[in-house]
Amino acid sequence: MVQILNKIVVNEPTSRVERLREELLGLSPTASIERARIETRVMKETEGESVITRRAKVFAATVREMPLYIYPNQLIVGCTSVRPLCTNVTPAINLAAQKLGHSYILGTREDAPFPELSDEEKKEWEELKPYWTEQGRKEVTHHFGHNIHDHQKVLKKGFLGIKKEAEERLSRLDLTEPDEAAKIPFLEGVIMAMEAAAEIGERFASLARELAEDEEDGMRKTELLKIAEVCDRVPAHPARTFYEALQSYYFSYLLLFWEVVPTLGFSIGRMDQYLYPYYEQDIRDGHITKIEAQELIDCYLLAPNFERDVIPSGTPMTVGGVNINGQDATNELSYMFIEAVMHTKLPLPWLSVLVHNKMPDELLIRACELCSIGTGQPQFVNSDVIVAQALARGSMGGPTITLEDARNASPQGCFELVIPGKDSGYFYFQMPNLASCMEFVMTNGVRRVDKRKIGLETGDPRKFTSFEEVQEAFRKQVAWMRKFIEKTGNDVEQKIIDYTPTVYESALIEGCIEKGKCREVGGAHYNFNNGGAVLASTDAADSLTAIKKLVFDEKKFTMAELCDALDNNFEGYEKLHQMLLNAPKFGNDDNYADEQAAWVLHQWMVEFNKVKNLRGGQGCPGGSVMGSYVPQGKIVGALPSGRLAGEPLVDASSPSRGKDLEGPTAVINSMGKIDHVEILGGITFNLRMDPQIFRDGNMERMVAMVRSFIDQKIFHMQVNVVSSDTLRTAQKEPEKYRDLVVKVAGYNAFFTQLTDDLQDTIIARTEHIL
Repeated sequence: MVQILNKIVVNEPTSRVERLREELLGLSPTASIERARIETRVMKETEGESVITRRAKVFAATVREMPLYIYPNQLIVGCTSVRPLCTNVTPAINLAAQKLGHSYILGTREDAPFPELSDEEKKEWEELKPYWTEQGRKEVTHHFGHNIHDHQKVLKKGFLGIKKEAEERLSRLDLTEPDEAAKIPFLEGVIMAMEAAAEIGERFASLARELAEDEEDGMRKTELLKIAEVCDRVPAHPARTFYEALQSYYFSYLLLFWEVVPTLGFSIGRMDQYLYPYYEQDIRDGHITKIEAQELIDCYLLAPNFERDVIPSGTPMTVGGVNINGQDATNELSYMFIEAVMHTKLPLPWLSVLVHNKMPDELLIRACELCSIGTGQPQFVNSDVIVAQALARGSMGGPTITLEDARNASPQGCFELVIPGKDSGYFYFQMPNLASCMEFVMTNGVRRVDKRKIGLETGDPRKFTSFEEVQEAFRKQVAWMRKFIEKTGNDVEQKIIDYTPTVYESALIEGCIEKGKCREVGGAHYNFNNGGAVLASTDAADSLTAIKKLVFDEKKFTMAELCDALDNNFEGYEKLHQMLLNAPKFGNDDNYADEQAAWVLHQWMVEFNKVKNLRGGQGCPGGSVMGSYVPQGKIVGALPSGRLAGEPLVDASSPSRGKDLEGPTAVINSMGKIDHVEILGGITFNLRMDPQIFRDGNMERMVAMVRSFIDQKIFHMQVNVVSSDTLRTAQKEPEKYRDLVVKVAGYNAFFTQLTDDLQDTIIARTEHIL
């Protein structure tokens, strides 16, 4: 990897960037209850006031009182906790629950570095908990993040400008109308939040000057004074320079984590588009050089890796795509952000490159060069498909999505699209496990692992006499699962409305200030809903393919014999098991198997499109299942695909591990048979490539593969370029591979910090050549 990297990096990272990266890798995570102290005190002081007012006061106090730090030699400042890699323990979720969540969702191993409280703070935390139990906050009531906010608005207006906007809207209320009077608490809350947010720059400016007074190194003293000068201006006021824009953007982003703790998937969007006017002006006026700007970008990308509360969010970032006229939007910053990811080589940010049929070869080659160094970066998201998906969403009720908004749509979270600054963001309901639906078809609703009646009774499968009966039973199981998931999702969403409505976040979403409503109750311009990322669609599809071929077309065995084999996890049915394993599998450009994959995803989409949220939005199913396909597999019995009981499921809609045997072109052809525009939240497509294909530095084959991906109208593709030998060695000698980054399922992670099971699934993915 190092050899390839040396060939393709245009400018070497500065010593500052290399030093910051190395220091980060040596840090250990810690935890603090400082944020919880502030929240508990304010909530006690404000009992009897409206919940939106109380949340606004908690945010304002947090911004004004949380201890700050400036990491040595950093040029971009900001923090979410009291020290680097520090987790804020809050009433929303404690460390034990957070560790469990990281293990389940992100696949973090038990012995991976994890924050712990000091003995004193553990004791104090136990004293705080009873109050939150009395307040009804025993259960997790945190948001899921997954949005791109209007940070551009902060760059253009500053927080004081947004404060004025809320004040003006408050002045226009007709207080004789009850509906209008009801908007007062929210708008007053926004004013409080914006006033506090405007002060964060002053606090960091003051700290920078204090550090400068004691700094002996002349160059660093100058840097600290420049930081103070920048923070004197932003984020309170509009940004004027590239440095101010970067710093203001980072403040605007980080403050989200002081309102909502913890969260996932807060994204920073199309950075090359938002920041280019400031860069272009500074370059033209001679205020900055390209090398200086590159170092600032590198520092920006390093910064969130130091913030433990930000790390699970991934800081997803996007470059490329099209402009509002539908033409290619590539600019110089597009290349510089890719270069910055080459310099930092860390899990954050998760970089998406928006590719399309008009994009220049130069940017695509650069993205492929980044891919070749083996850090799981970038993922390719098809802008042509995103635009079509956005327009399709606009036909589902609510405001019509304009063509301009559709062309500005951007991936957030793992890769799911939103309309930046106008969308209420995703609220993930439970992930529908289609492998479980398949199991329930074969057991008449019983979960084999514990013999419980979990699914719907769809008839004794032993008596099915046609493949259509099997499909109909599967369709009914999916419909039943949708109803259950929608109900439980709405229950959780109601708790968020009751306990943790947002004012700061809502102020950065178009529509909320004008409507006088927070995003949780429909204040946003668009209120789409995720409805759940699909889990194990390929397990279900390969199972249906095997049943169709071996039971009904070729009559190799009966449904009764298949049910007996599944009930016994294939023990004593080895010949039948082998026939199932040899049946056609999705991912080999075989229409027999591929049509079942397309059918399964269509049934899921049709059903989960019916999901509605409490904000008035319609379901837009899709997204990444992250690392949950491993623990979810433990509760699913043997399947007609030949998968054994308890084995990991397929990571979303990729081919089954090791079953895509005809090369990457065949896999892309299979994926192209799925209607990706219909799947409004997108689906995951994983590939693993042999690093040897890049040894000569030639990117032509990879570029051609991505062009084929674009032409096939596939939504998403992420490529791990790492050999099985390297991954196995990393398992044995993790200390030597502490910075090995892989793409799991829409997110990046240090390979050695993943569970053994999750590591094994990544190794088991077919290692393709071109």
